[in-house]
Amino acid sequence: MSRVSTFKAAASVAIGVLAVVSGCGTKDQPADGHQEGVAQVAAAPTGFRNVDLPTGYTGDDACFSCHEEIFNGFKEHGMARSYYPLTSENAVEDFSGVVLQHGPSDLSYRIYRKGDRFLQEEYRTDAAGRKTHSLIREMQFVVGSGTAARTYLTDSNGWLYELPVTWYTQEKRWDFSPGYAEDNGRFDRLVPDRCMACHNSYPTAVPFTDGKYDAVPNGIGCERCHGPGELHVEERLVEELPRFDVDSTIVNPAHLSLERRLDVCQQCHLSGTVSFLREGREPFEFIPSRPLSEHLVLFSKPESDGEISVISHADRMRQSLCFTATQGTSRPMDCTTCHDPHKGFRTLGEDYFNAVCQTCHSVETLRAKLPEDAQAFHLADSGCFDCHMPKVDVREAPHSSFTDHYIRIVADEVVPAASDDAQTPSELEPYFAEDERSELYEGMAWVVYGTQHGDTTAIRRGLGTLDGFLDANPEHGDAQYLTGLSHLNLGEAAKAIPFLEASVRLDDDDPERLNALAQAYEQDRRNPVNIQRLYQKALAIQPVLAAVRLNYGRFLETESRLADAVEQYQLAAAEQPWSAKAHFNLGTAYLQQGRNDDAENELKEALHLDPDYVEARGNLGLYYATRDRLEEARQQFEFAVQSDSTSSVALGNLGIYFLNAGELERSIDLLSRSVRHNPAYLDGHVNLALAYFRADRYDEARRSAERALALDPQNEMAQKILAAI
Repeated sequence: MSRVSTFKAAASVAIGVLAVVSGCGTKDQPADGHQEGVAQVAAAPTGFRNVDLPTGYTGDDACFSCHEEIFNGFKEHGMARSYYPLTSENAVEDFSGVVLQHGPSDLSYRIYRKGDRFLQEEYRTDAAGRKTHSLIREMQFVVGSGTAARTYLTDSNGWLYELPVTWYTQEKRWDFSPGYAEDNGRFDRLVPDRCMACHNSYPTAVPFTDGKYDAVPNGIGCERCHGPGELHVEERLVEELPRFDVDSTIVNPAHLSLERRLDVCQQCHLSGTVSFLREGREPFEFIPSRPLSEHLVLFSKPESDGEISVISHADRMRQSLCFTATQGTSRPMDCTTCHDPHKGFRTLGEDYFNAVCQTCHSVETLRAKLPEDAQAFHLADSGCFDCHMPKVDVREAPHSSFTDHYIRIVADEVVPAASDDAQTPSELEPYFAEDERSELYEGMAWVVYGTQHGDTTAIRRGLGTLDGFLDANPEHGDAQYLTGLSHLNLGEAAKAIPFLEASVRLDDDDPERLNALAQAYEQDRRNPVNIQRLYQKALAIQPVLAAVRLNYGRFLETESRLADAVEQYQLAAAEQPWSAKAHFNLGTAYLQQGRNDDAENELKEALHLDPDYVEARGNLGLYYATRDRLEEARQQFEFAVQSDSTSSVALGNLGIYFLNAGELERSIDLLSRSVRHNPAYLDGHVNLALAYFRADRYDEARRSAERALALDPQNEMAQKILAAI
C-alpha cells in the first residue's frame, strides 16, 4: 500500500486538485483496540520469539494481573495519557467563553462549556455585529499528555477531525493549534493514521481511509514497546517464571542493543522535514527490536547549530558527553536513564531529575573538580537543568517550551528554534545511512516536500531523480504512483498516465491508485468505459471513500447520467455529512433535476459548513434569481465576491445581476474585472459585450464580442451583438 493519498473530491464542474498526505490505509485491525491476528514475522531473528514467530496482540488488560504495579505506574505516564476522552473530571481549561479571532479568514472561535459538553464555535459577524455564520463542534477527545498542550479531536461517523484551537498548558491560554494560524484548516482537517500511530496503541483503522476508525484505544499501550503479547501470556499462564534469565516470549527493550532501544523510543520521538513509510509498510506495524530504518524514511533540511525540534530529543542527547562517554560501559546512557517508561515522573518535580543526574555526578566529586567560584552553584539541592539542559521555544508548538536534551555547559548561549524558511532548501539530508545514496527515497522526499509546500521547483527536482530510478527499477509501485500523481497535480495528465498505469499493474487493489488513474484518464479524454471500471473497482474495495464517490458522481454527470450521479452524491453526503463539497454537488444536481426545495437545502448546508464556498453562493444565487427572489440572489452574489474578489465566475454572476437590473456601469465594472482575472472566461466576454451595447458604448461592445468569438466562433449572442452594431 502506498503512503500518499489522492482522495480529494472534485466539484461538479471540474476535476479537483489532488493532495499528497503522509500516511496510508491499514489492514488487519481489530474491533477491540488491539491488532487482530498476528504480528508480521521479522526479517531476521531477534532472539525474542513474540516477534520472530507469528504472534497475536492481546491489549493492555492482559498485562494487569501479573504486572499490577508496573501497569498502574505506566497509566500515570504521559504515553498512556496521549489520547483520552475529554470529561468534566479531567478538564483543566478555561471554559469561560474565550474568543480567538483569525484575521486572514475573518473567522472567530469561541470556546465554551454547555453542561458536560465542551464546544468550539466558529462564527462570523457583519458590520452591525450580527452573526452571519455559526458552526459548532464538540471537543470529544484530547491529544497530548498536557505537559505542553492539549489539542482536541471530534468524531463524525468514525472520521476524526482536529479542531482549530488548542489549550497551551504552560501558559494556561487558548490559541490556534499548530499550523492553523498560518493555514486555517477550520473543522476539516482529518487525523491520518500516521498521527494516530504515535498517540494510540493499535486503533481499528478502516482500511484505505487514512482518517476513519472503528475503535480507538486511550493512549499508548504496553505492546507498542514490548511487541505482541499473546505468546508471553500463554506461556506465563502455564509456567509463571521463564526458564532463562531473559524471557524470550516478549521483547524487553533493556536487552536490546543501544540502537534498537533508541528505535523503540524514536518510533514516535523522531521527526524531520519530510517523513514517510517505506514501500509495503503500514503506520501501525513497527515492531520493537526491528530497525526503525526498515519502517521509516526521514529527510531534513540542513539546520544551523543549536536549532532543535520538539521530537529530536534522542539526537540532541547523542551529542552530549554524558552519552558518548558512557558508551561501551555496563550502563550506557539512553532515554530510559532519565525517563522511566513505567512511572508518571512529571508530577515529581525537578528534584526527580536532579537525583538522576547525581547517580553519575556525585556532588562531592563534581565540586572537587570545579573552580571555587563555580562550587556555590553545584550543591545537592542545586538545579542541573537551567545551566545544562535549558528549556527553549520550538517551532511546532507555540506558547510551549521543551527541554533541550543536548547536555553541556550552556552559560549564556542562546538556543534558537529551527526556522521555518519558506524557500526551497538547497538539500534534503537523509537521516538513515542506507538512504544516503538512494535515488528512490531522495526523489520521493523532494516530491513530498514540494507537494506539501506548494513548491513546484522541489517537485520537478524530485521527478527528475525518480525518472532515473524508475528506468532501472520499474517494479517499484510507490515510486511509479508518486511520479504519476505528481504529474497529475502539475496538470500533465498525459505524462501521468504511464506511471499510474504501471502502479495499478503492480497493485490493482489500491483504491488510491485506481482513483488517480481514473482522474488522469478523464483529463486526457480516454475511454469512459475504462474510467467507470476504475471508479467502480475503487469503491468496491472500500465503499466508504466519499471523495471517490464525488469524483465518480461528477464523471457520471459528464456522461449525462444525472440520476446515477445523484445516487453517488447522496452516498458521499451520508458517509461524510461534514463535507461541504458533497452537499454542493448534491444541491447542484438537484437543481438540474428540478428538485428545487432539496437543492436549496443542500446548497445552504454547503454554506453552513463553508461560508466562503464561492461556487455554492453562485449556484444558490442563480436559483434565487430564477425564482424571482432577487434580493436573496443579490446577497448571495455579493457574498461570493466578498469571499473571493478574484473569482471570475463570482464577479460575472454579480455583473449579470446588475445587467438584468439595468445598473449598467456597475455591471460593466464587475464584468470587466471578471475577464481581466480570466481572459478565457467566455460568458464574461459575452455579457460584457451586451452590457456595453445596452450602454451605447458600441466600439467597446464590438471588441468584447470579437474576443468572445475568438474563444467560441459559433457563439450566437456575440454574433447577434456584432450584427446589431
